[in-house]
Amino acid sequence: MKTHGKVGIEAIAAALDISKSSVHRHQQGLARRQQYPESAWWETPTGSAWLKMMVLGVVYYFGIKQGVGSERLSEFFQAIRLGQPVGSSASALRSLEQQMQQKILDYEQAQGLHCQPRSGTGICVGGDETFFGGMPILVMMELASGYILSEVACENRSYQTWSEAIAPWWNSTGWQCHFMVSDGARALIKLAVTGLGCVSVPDLFHALRAVGQPLGSALGRQVSQLQKQRTRLQQQVDKTADAAKLSKLQPSLVTLEEQQQALEQAQQIYHTALHDITQSVHPFAIDHPLDGQSFSTVSTALAAPLDALSTLALTYGNDKARTAIDTFRGQIPSLAQGIHAWWLWVTQVLATQTDDLEIQNWVLTTLLPWLYWQQQADKTRQRELKLRYQQAAQPAHTAVRNHPLSAHLDAAQRQAWISWGQAMAAKYQRTSSAVEGRNGYLSRLHHAGRGFAPQTLQVLTILHNFDLKRADGTTAAQRLFDYEFPDLFDWVVDHMGDLPMPRKSSQAHQPNSLPTLLFPP
Repeated sequence: MKTHGKVGIEAIAAALDISKSSVHRHQQGLARRQQYPESAWWETPTGSAWLKMMVLGVVYYFGIKQGVGSERLSEFFQAIRLGQPVGSSASALRSLEQQMQQKILDYEQAQGLHCQPRSGTGICVGGDETFFGGMPILVMMELASGYILSEVACENRSYQTWSEAIAPWWNSTGWQCHFMVSDGARALIKLAVTGLGCVSVPDLFHALRAVGQPLGSALGRQVSQLQKQRTRLQQQVDKTADAAKLSKLQPSLVTLEEQQQALEQAQQIYHTALHDITQSVHPFAIDHPLDGQSFSTVSTALAAPLDALSTLALTYGNDKARTAIDTFRGQIPSLAQGIHAWWLWVTQVLATQTDDLEIQNWVLTTLLPWLYWQQQADKTRQRELKLRYQQAAQPAHTAVRNHPLSAHLDAAQRQAWISWGQAMAAKYQRTSSAVEGRNGYLSRLHHAGRGFAPQTLQVLTILHNFDLKRADGTTAAQRLFDYEFPDLFDWVVDHMGDLPMPRKSSQAHQPNSLPTLLFPP
């Protein structure tokens, strides 16, 4: 039997052109891996391919994208009995993750040819920074698509630093930036006007928070204090049987109830005013959904809610609240400039699509309002705002259906204009919330990994652009460059080599052997 075994090893070694010791080692490894009912399946072509995809998927989706450590991944693989067919030690998985990160970097290089914009391609961008260990990471994102144009760690956030951060993509491509949304930092305003040559638009989210926080906090504190006073006084009334004491407590309780009602009414006015501001900053007037807005109409729409907030600030606010309201009033021209920049953008692009004035008028005054309000209704989660936007979309939809040109165009033409209108409606952006969300994601991963390795941030940027999908199944890169890129995970799996094999020490099969010095015979 030994002779036959030796001959068998020699024959295999000769056929595979490897050493006999390698054949013997592989046979031992095969025997070790056949420990569980499912083990045989891992040796088949189908099982081996699925095993590779599963292991790489766990490392990709949990290790790289979610920051789960290699030790925890190793525990998981051991728990599901994959310690034998795959090298699943923490060090092996760490090495595997580094290989996958390099493949992700290779993917971006491979797709570089399709990531070049056509000359004059219009974009709207948002910029912000987040801090890790005192060092800022500067993030510049194309807001309509969600594509990260630059994401780099720098020593500071000055205008010069921002200019150097965006230079690789801005100076070497044919982008045309129409407006930039930011929190109003001086460096970002200068970057928009001087660096990108576009309009600087204040972030409506930051502006609303700045105007609402001091007044909202003051109202909330007073409501909470009155509620506590009323609760204590009500408890005293419930426990008091003395008619004389009750006669003294009852008027105080009534006074507190009246004060609480007044505060609740003030809170209602406060929330209504903020909603009115939100509904007023749009390219179309929400009360007249088909009418485009200008500086004068935006200013008029914002006057009433700001006046209501100013009145509340006299009673419930302080100097900080009044200053915040005045600051917001000063930002109205910049908000209106953002709307104006979008209208210029739309009309310029529309002129390149058709020179038919009837079609242009139909798109601008009928089709585009409907598509815009429908988009706002779809993406808004706040129930009252969603209902208000749906109400605005209804008359616009009726106007589209009743317009003679809607029936005159064939189905393909109508769909082409709808797709164009949806793309242009999405290009009006008034907040940089997507950048804020990106900063929150980075913060969590930075904390989980106790910092970023040199290439980690670059890898995370590529994942955001080419892997993260919206509900419609498109990635940010696909939306910006209008090209269907290959699936990033599938591409990485196809370009990865074999999985690491488990290693066994010479003492692995001697669990009961103990040092003889401690236990002499």
